[in-house]
Amino acid sequence: MTVDEVKKLLKIYYDIPAMIAEEWATIRHCEAEKNEITLPPVNLSGMPGGKGMTGDRTASMALKDQARFYEQEEMACQKRIADLQEKRNWLGVALGKLDPTDRYILELRYMGDQRNRKYTRRPTWKEIADKVNYSESRVKQVAGAAILRLAMMSDQIVFPGMIR
Repeated sequence: MTVDEVKKLLKIYYDIPAMIAEEWATIRHCEAEKNEITLPPVNLSGMPGGKGMTGDRTASMALKDQARFYEQEEMACQKRIADLQEKRNWLGVALGKLDPTDRYILELRYMGDQRNRKYTRRPTWKEIADKVNYSESRVKQVAGAAILRLAMMSDQIVFPGMIR
């Protein structure tokens, strides 16, 4: 994982549960829509059946593609859920290995407030430096080093269900 990917992941870390909930809502919607699809019976007489009536098996097979679309969308959602859970698990474990001050600096700069997700403005380096009693340049160094450590830790394996 690159440094930029780690920064992006830090920015969405607290939003991942909501993102997963949206994916589950999409899956539920696909299930409901898929259950609404009804295939008309095949007209074996060969006579035209009127507007909207299929007269051959090919048309019925074409209508089945709609259900296949929903199934593919559900599978894509499940893949995204698994990916989000894996990233959240990894980052939770990796952040736990950092020094508390380093984690606090990253939280202030990239992650925002966990309780208030309407976090609109990131604090400046100066504001962060005042909170942790470091100089502004030292805070930048610590944040850069912490992100680099996280990027180097990204090769480690995290088992499913290891949420911190």
